[in-house]
Amino acid sequence: MTYQTAANAETPSPRILRRQERTRQTILQAATTRFIEKNIATVSVEEIIEAADISRGTFYKLFKHKEDVFTQIAQPMMESYSSRLAAINSTNPWETFDQIIDVYIQIWREYPEAFSLASRESQSVFHLLEEAHRPVMKHMRRLFDLIEPHGILRARKAEYSIALMARSALIILRTFDHDPDWERLFRESMHGFLLTDQLPQNQLQ
Repeated sequence: MTYQTAANAETPSPRILRRQERTRQTILQAATTRFIEKNIATVSVEEIIEAADISRGTFYKLFKHKEDVFTQIAQPMMESYSSRLAAINSTNPWETFDQIIDVYIQIWREYPEAFSLASRESQSVFHLLEEAHRPVMKHMRRLFDLIEPHGILRARKAEYSIALMARSALIILRTFDHDPDWERLFRESMHGFLLTDQLPQNQLQ
């Protein structure tokens, strides 16, 4: 006869883990829909539970509170955002800017809902994403500090340009979202909004 040890009893089987992950994803999707329809502050745990068609106990086995749900929605997007910015290593200012825009396009393609939520709710939930946001800003500052000395930023300073990009990118992406040529429109809009038409100073005669 095989007896179940305490250690075995505490370790979920692969089947249970798969079921828990499916349930977790169901909750994340239900919460994402509710957060987009309203906002995080006004959505209750009860609404998420009802939308996901689960029990209250199931919710609290997987999440501490609704803010924990939001963090798990946004975290993969923030990690991808950070790693892609970190990979940019061009020394050409125009190319560097284009690669930053490429990152925005990739993130919008892969995480449109998380991107929308994190951008729209930035003030009310920033403390939840502060740790994940810190490396993003570190990489963004490094890249714009590289661009700034070349004199092609309309706002002149890296910090102003980063703030303008953060506040305008989602608006522009959503404006062109249903256009088949949205990537070009977004890229050209960001160029026109944030960059001057002049050549970098080191290329001027």
